[in-house]
Amino acid sequence: MLSQHDRRTLAAIEESLRADAPDLERLLTRFDQWAPERRRRRYRATWCAVLLGAVLLAVAFVVRSADLLVLSALLLMFGAVRWTVAAAVRAVAHRRPTRTGARR
Repeated sequence: MLSQHDRRTLAAIEESLRADAPDLERLLTRFDQWAPERRRRRYRATWCAVLLGAVLLAVAFVVRSADLLVLSALLLMFGAVRWTVAAAVRAVAHRRPTRTGARR
């Protein structure tokens, strides 16, 4: 909870920002409409595959099943490949110049 002094300070800062950048408030209130989807949701299938692979790996060792061992290895490799590809794509995208920064 903010103290009364902090609330007044925050209100003064907000007023200053509204005066300096009138479009900022509209931009911030509509941020969720144009913001990209959260990355955590994109990796849900990968997380499920890795967790299922880990569980199957433990079960494969307990019941001594080669089929479960192969399936768990495939699921774990899928997760590793997915994260590696995603990291490589992020690295390439991070190095690529943006359109606003590009010179003509």
